[in-house]
Amino acid sequence: MSDNPEQNEEVQFSPAEALENIPGVGPKTAEKMVEKGFDTFQKVAEANPEDLAAAIPGLSVAKAEGVISETKLIIEHIEAGVLDVTGKPKKSKRKRSTEPEPERYDLPPADDIPESITRTSLKTGYEMDLEELGIAVPPKWLTRFERARIIGARALQISMGAPVLVDMNQAPKDIFALAEYELKLGVLPMTVRRSLPTGEYYDIPLSALLKNTRLD
Repeated sequence: MSDNPEQNEEVQFSPAEALENIPGVGPKTAEKMVEKGFDTFQKVAEANPEDLAAAIPGLSVAKAEGVISETKLIIEHIEAGVLDVTGKPKKSKRKRSTEPEPERYDLPPADDIPESITRTSLKTGYEMDLEELGIAVPPKWLTRFERARIIGARALQISMGAPVLVDMNQAPKDIFALAEYELKLGVLPMTVRRSLPTGEYYDIPLSALLKNTRLD
């Protein structure tokens, strides 16, 4: 026999405290259920939803159906030994893993491991590529919006009498097609202005952006 009185003492729960184990049933609702005669799990499970809702103020028929359904589930768990009389789940013993232990490898001493390469610059390869091309603001290609603005601006220049920079015998006759033709040949001496959120802006040579732009 155990010498610990706490282990020998059987914990007793009032009917209302037991009913609080039903999901959706709080202390006040549990007390009202006990007052109306629904003082055990069995009585609640066998109750008619309309009768239970009528007996408990503020309890709808739909919620009464849910309470009855949850109570039946609690009874099934108690009978199966999954829950104890308090409605609390029993702790299951943890099974030891049957998986094999991972393979172990012998590592060389720390002194034999070569030192990692120290990074001297925080710039990425993409940033270094932009710097080499002379492009201060990415991307390193011509966007479709910039392309549309260039063609429109060049078509306006041609319509106002600006000299054409390509052989007209091979160039298209349409003014916008002509401007696009000049752009594809890379003969336009233009710059593209790109602005930053800070208000700063940079003028980038069109020729630098065309090196990484597909115009076909």
